[in-house]
Amino acid sequence: MARTFCTRLAVAAVGFAVVFGLAGRSAQAALDVVVGARNVVQSEPVSSCDSKASRALISVLGRAAEIGDTHEWKGAGAVDAAGSSFAAAAVHCYPLDGTGYVVTFTCAAQAPPAPESASVICSQLADNFGGQH
Repeated sequence: MARTFCTRLAVAAVGFAVVFGLAGRSAQAALDVVVGARNVVQSEPVSSCDSKASRALISVLGRAAEIGDTHEWKGAGAVDAAGSSFAAAAVHCYPLDGTGYVVTFTCAAQAPPAPESASVICSQLADNFGGQH
């Protein structure tokens, strides 16, 4: 019984030493998140926003998909050998009463290894979307 307790105590001590030892090390990467442009577009249907969002995400990140039937689009950058992507973005198309919509851009990048920052990704998305930013 005493031997089991001592073994558990030793394992716990080593575990705490490892955790607290790693906590003092500097991070190897940083997550950069940006809420980008917000634009109001009059006299265009929300379907126009959907097609522009898809094209912009594919142009900037390479992939795009709508989340359900929500007018919310997500995209991710190229993946590495492990299947991880280090850049992502979302474009939200909110329909207005009558005709028109509001579009917003949200972007994230892990640096390194992402080549661009989240603000650069959002700026490129807005440019490819065709909106003001």
